[in-house]
Amino acid sequence: MPMQPNRSASGIINRLRADGFTVNIPNEPYRRIYQLRLSRGLYFGTLDVSAAKGRALRISLTWQTNLSTRKRDGATQIIGLLNCLPEQGWNN
Repeated sequence: MPMQPNRSASGIINRLRADGFTVNIPNEPYRRIYQLRLSRGLYFGTLDVSAAKGRALRISLTWQTNLSTRKRDGATQIIGLLNCLPEQGWNN
């Protein structure tokens, strides 16, 4: 069953790709979610998308240099995180 993201989840995936992230989409969901693997330079993380409704559920992004992680739930908060994502990572 291929992933069918809704409009906001598709927008988030397209935004990640436009920002230079590699987005790896698995062929099958794990339990009830598709866990997309994200990477860009020293960033890595996951984006969880509901298998049933295609909603963006949560994102987790880690800056490898100091292993600081940001997590957000829901499409609105995910977009907010992407809007303030610094190029060089977070200072923690």
